[in-house]
Amino acid sequence: MSSTNTRSQRPQPRSPYHPFYWPTWVGFGLFRLLSLLPYRWQLALGRQCGRLLHGLLTRRRDIVRVNLELCFPHQAVAERNRVALRCFESMGMGMLEIGLAWWAKDPRTHCECTIKGLEHIREALQQGRGVLLCGAHLHTAELAGRLLALEQPIAIVYRPQNDVVAETVANGCRSRYYSDLIQHRDMRGVLRALAKNRVVWYAPDIDAGSKRSVFAPFFGVPAASLTATSRLAKVSGAPVVPCFYYRRADGSGYDIEVGPALDQFPSGEVLEDTVRINRLIEGAVRRVPEQYFWQHRRFKSRPPGEPPVYRR
Repeated sequence: MSSTNTRSQRPQPRSPYHPFYWPTWVGFGLFRLLSLLPYRWQLALGRQCGRLLHGLLTRRRDIVRVNLELCFPHQAVAERNRVALRCFESMGMGMLEIGLAWWAKDPRTHCECTIKGLEHIREALQQGRGVLLCGAHLHTAELAGRLLALEQPIAIVYRPQNDVVAETVANGCRSRYYSDLIQHRDMRGVLRALAKNRVVWYAPDIDAGSKRSVFAPFFGVPAASLTATSRLAKVSGAPVVPCFYYRRADGSGYDIEVGPALDQFPSGEVLEDTVRINRLIEGAVRRVPEQYFWQHRRFKSRPPGEPPVYRR
């Protein structure tokens, strides 16, 4: 075995403070400095970073284009390409918004934010069974979570970072303003939080394989869709409250919109409930298609007999 292969297989240090990770810490230090820039400068820089990533990340660009073609088949190719570019611009702005969410003392001093429907969360909490706050993977999610937490204590369900330094920084920052951090596979942790009458915010619109999912239409395309919303609501008795968040087109700030708790949910039919959740998310995405995380392989899993939709 060559020395090169030996080095590539050497396990990385477990401690995030090991000298091996010092360059990564420097990178996060620079990232934090960017969060001190004026808000509109951050958006402008993020937009340009997104355009750069659109040119460099060819695989992700292909994923975005396939997703848009599947979900908006009647849209002109030129229009889908425009949305794809704007999607990368939005992702770049979302990256800069992470710094604002993590390190700003109060993000509201940098940008405007309107929260509509907060009373729906507080009314649902009166039942004493917690609240499942159902969101989506919109690029504004990180900052929206921070802005919402300033008005209403919430716990979040999150996917751990692969990078040990990123995980340390993210959890350290998020733990300052969220009441609890629950890993995405820890369903018992979600149930414990609901039993304490907490608001638990999560986004079920990912392809996590077919094991914990059913194939339900998403923009008319069968997509492996998590059934956790229905199952958690059934076990806990917690009301499900939709919550979506949008960056304003004029760059002045954000709108967070909370809807009333879903009636007759769960229905007793898991597929029916999952279709309903997908439709809610579709409604939010149609409003700001460029702000949705189309970079995710939403249609990676296919029903039996269907070919893959992504080239690689």
